[in-house]
Amino acid sequence: MVEELNADKVFISYAWSSPEHEEWVLELAERLESNGVEVVIDKWDSIEGQNLNAFMQRSVNDPSITKVLVVCDELYTNKANGFEGGVGTETVIISNEVYKDIEQTKFVPIIAERGKDGEAYIPTYLKGTKYIDMSSEQSYEDGYEKLIRNLYGKPEHVRPKRGSAPSFLLRDEKKTNLDSRRALNRFRYNVEKKPKNIEIYFNEFLETFIEDFASYTISTSDRDEFINLLFNRLHETLELRNIYNEFLEFYIKEAEEVSEHLLIEFFETLNPVIYTKINGYPIFEGQFDHLKLVMTELMIYTVSILYKYKQYNAIKGLVKNHYLVKGDNDREIDGPIGVFNNYPRVLSEMPIPSSGQKFISNAGQLIIERANYKSISSNDLVQADFLLYFLSYSFDKLEDYFGWHAPTAPYFSTQRIEFMSKLKSKRFFENIKLMFEVSNVSEMKNLVGGFKDYLKQHARSNGRSMFAHNGIINPEEVAKF
Repeated sequence: MVEELNADKVFISYAWSSPEHEEWVLELAERLESNGVEVVIDKWDSIEGQNLNAFMQRSVNDPSITKVLVVCDELYTNKANGFEGGVGTETVIISNEVYKDIEQTKFVPIIAERGKDGEAYIPTYLKGTKYIDMSSEQSYEDGYEKLIRNLYGKPEHVRPKRGSAPSFLLRDEKKTNLDSRRALNRFRYNVEKKPKNIEIYFNEFLETFIEDFASYTISTSDRDEFINLLFNRLHETLELRNIYNEFLEFYIKEAEEVSEHLLIEFFETLNPVIYTKINGYPIFEGQFDHLKLVMTELMIYTVSILYKYKQYNAIKGLVKNHYLVKGDNDREIDGPIGVFNNYPRVLSEMPIPSSGQKFISNAGQLIIERANYKSISSNDLVQADFLLYFLSYSFDKLEDYFGWHAPTAPYFSTQRIEFMSKLKSKRFFENIKLMFEVSNVSEMKNLVGGFKDYLKQHARSNGRSMFAHNGIINPEEVAKF
């Protein structure tokens, strides 16, 4: 049902400064009438022989007239300030009302002219009153919109509904103490105010994130305590990881173009932080395993979120890039995207506390168990891991020492890899083909066929393949429908 709107009835007070000005005022009155506003003006509502001073006085005092538009130009201002003529008569009445009630909204100054210095002509008694500027061609339309909104009680800026306290205030002390949460709030605020500076704010957030990431380093001289700390610290990183995910989603939504270069620099900068050492404490094997796993997770979540928002070019850029990073003992490492997928040996060779069991891929099982981010499911993560693996194959990155070895590979299946099912669609193929740098269906069929053969060749000797090649569609099914 369409809302019925009613406008204020208005009286227009103005001076007969010139024929041109009178025409300007009359055109304003006509336009208001055409937009449903009842207008009282001397041109229409007074006749020859009528006392104009009495007409103006009656119009200003008429209780049915709820708004008086005071059209201010040089002559009107001078007459009002000098209490001259009919304008002077109106001034006595209007100024008394204005001074009696400083909160009044009945008398609305309309600026029709400015002086040579750009100063608005406005009577002394209306100084300090919020006016509507219609003094030039540039300001006229904006001013008219403000006027019509005023008369219909539909302002441009409406106070929003008051909400509740930010959720981060209700979190426990540990989570509240993460500087990254506050940095994310700053990032959102700054981007909304100055979106063109989004890359600057991007890096500012990540600097804080990296500092928080380093805070999860394990420092203990007790081997038994270390094992407990390893899983406890891993669990504690969930909040920080999810803050990163929120950040990335917001960035993708707000950026004019997603820059894979910013993400590449972030991961290259973050990698050496894994190996943060605290002086005076021994280094245990696996001491950095929890942060290695989080790094792998961050890459998988990054690809999953980019895929969700159809940022296929950025995914391609991440996988094709050759990275230069610092590892343990400041050792320089270069290689493909798998440099961020280091094998967490201790985590992988001991039972997982949640079940007391050891899995084919403990890392993959932990990633599945930790999948608590609101908009990315465990299936989404498996699919992103699969894409990293498939794309690494397509760009000849798998045979490298740092090829991407998918931790969730035991979960690859047609049920989890929606990408493979969707690849049967011609429309979907057209959307993603540039991600694989193929130009036609024939090239994609060859790529899928080669990948399927590659997976078969890497099946385990007992016939059970970690890399479920049966989950890959047959080449002839690509872009079939």
